Amino acid sequence: MLITMVLAVILAAGVGAAGVGAAQAQAQTPQGGLPPGSQTPDGNWVITYIEVAPGAEAKALAALKTLKTASAKDAGYQSMTVLQRNGQPNHFALIEHWKDNATREAHTKQPHTVAAREALQAIETAPYDERPHRELSAGQNNPGAVIAVTHVDFVPTFRQQGEEMLQNFAFESRRMDGNGRFDVLTQASRPNHMTIVAVWSNPDTWKRHTAAAPTKEFRKELLPKSGSLYDERLYRAVN
Repeated sequence: MLITMVLAVILAAGVGAAGVGAAQAQAQTPQGGLPPGSQTPDGNWVITYIEVAPGAEAKALAALKTLKTASAKDAGYQSMTVLQRNGQPNHFALIEHWKDNATREAHTKQPHTVAAREALQAIETAPYDERPHRELSAGQNNPGAVIAVTHVDFVPTFRQQGEEMLQNFAFESRRMDGNGRFDVLTQASRPNHMTIVAVWSNPDTWKRHTAAAPTKEFRKELLPKSGSLYDERLYRAVN
C-alpha cells in the first residue's frame, strides 16, 4: 500500500512538471512561428530583396514593372521603386510605401501581386526576401543616380542607442552635397535591424559621403555594437 502511494505521488509530480514545461514552451513560442526575439511584422514600408538566375534579368524587370503599374491602383499606395543592383544586374530590390499596415497586407493578396511573385519564383535563385519596416527617420525624397540600401544590425541591448546614432547620422548625411534622400527604417519583426535608403546625385557624391567624417565616426561607433556586417548595396532605379 505504501509503495503504491509513493508511486502515485511520483507520477503526479512528473505529470505536473511536464504540464508546466509544456506551458512554458508554449508561452515562449512566438506567434506566427517567428524566431525568438521577433515581433509581429506590422509596418507600412517594405524592403524586398530579389535574386534571379543570370540571364533572366529581362523577365524579372518585366514582372516588377507590371507589378508597380498595377499596384499604383491599390488602396493605400504611396510609392514603389524598382531597383537593379550595380555590378550584379540579376539582383533587384523593391522599396514600397503604403498608407498603413492594413493596406500593405491587402496588397499582398491582390491577383497582380500573386502573379508577379509566381513569375519571379520561376526564375529566382533565392526566396523572395520581403521585410516590412516602420519609419524611424525620413527627410526629403529626390531622385538620384546612385541609390544605396544598407542593412544595419545592432545587438539587441544597443537598439535604443543605435536608433539615436542613426538619427544623428541621417541628420548629418542630409546636409552633405549631392544627397537627395537619407531615410532610416526599422525592420518591423526585429526592431534592432535597420535599413538605410540613401540617394546620391552621382557616384562622386556617394564616394565623398563614404569618406566623410560623420560616416567614419558612425562606422567606428557602430562596430562594437553591431550584430552583423554593415551591408551596403548600390542600385539604380529602373522605373
